[in-house]
Amino acid sequence: MIIPELPNHSRVWIFGSNRLLESHEKEALGQLMDEFVSDWKAHGASITASYTLIHDSILIVAVDESVTPPSGCSIDKVFKLLTAFQVDFLQRMLIWQPFCNTSKIVTLVEAKEALEAKIIDLETMVINSLVSSLGEARERLYIPLKESWAWGKIQK
Repeated sequence: MIIPELPNHSRVWIFGSNRLLESHEKEALGQLMDEFVSDWKAHGASITASYTLIHDSILIVAVDESVTPPSGCSIDKVFKLLTAFQVDFLQRMLIWQPFCNTSKIVTLVEAKEALEAKIIDLETMVINSLVSSLGEARERLYIPLKESWAWGKIQK
């Protein structure tokens, strides 16, 4: 189960990196995120949050908004933290295809070429980067390409 310590209604942000993280980067990110979520506040109130890194490239951050809802400024802190990290987690036009403990990261053009070459198909599982709650992430983090945001872009 993804982030078992938080309830299904928790708000979620999915950050996919532009490349697979190396061991030392995963360790550094873990230390950074541990510190961040333990000190994360909104208008002085502690935020109940957690995170997980999966497939060497997907960072999932969750907040239990029923305890303390994050403010716009507190949410911006996550983005600033990741912007300062030496891996790009903010490119939104990539597709992450999970493989066991890692993933293949492709552009829309590469996905279209792979479809045409029959390397992948409409049922190929990809990361659903549009989930908004932890419950949704637990149930629909992995979806077929044909159900993803990318499918509409690839068809053009």
